[in-house]
Amino acid sequence: MLTFCFVGCGGGDGFPPPVPVSGKVLFAGKPVDGAAVTFLSKSGGRSASGKTDKDGSFKLTSVKTDDGASPGEFAVTISKQEAKDGGSATVDISKGYGDNYGKMMGASGSGNMDKAVSQVLPAKYADPLQSGLVRSVVKGDKNEFDFDLK
Repeated sequence: MLTFCFVGCGGGDGFPPPVPVSGKVLFAGKPVDGAAVTFLSKSGGRSASGKTDKDGSFKLTSVKTDDGASPGEFAVTISKQEAKDGGSATVDISKGYGDNYGKMMGASGSGNMDKAVSQVLPAKYADPLQSGLVRSVVKGDKNEFDFDLK
């Protein structure tokens, strides 16, 4: 009976089940479309991530789409890159890899990634040690986090 409750009451993989987490990302007061938002667990737990839409809104995913994040404290990173030669630095494999994928993979493998892409947001926000962004996800709370980056 105790084993059943442990498996049935948790995430099934040793992590607490995720709770919904959402928010909005602004840069200089304007919504950021296509930014990657990542919540990195500070206790070694499961991380969660999401992508902003045209109004800067995001929902986190950890196991299933938009399921949120497990309760805990997280360092947050927010990044957005663009290909320097035009096009998007984001690879959407549901539509095929596209031309930029090969260029980016070649640049990444040769250590020349900064020659292929540019950061749209200040680079410090992509680094969990420099971003200064920390949030706590609490079961039963609203867990809506807005970030106005400068």
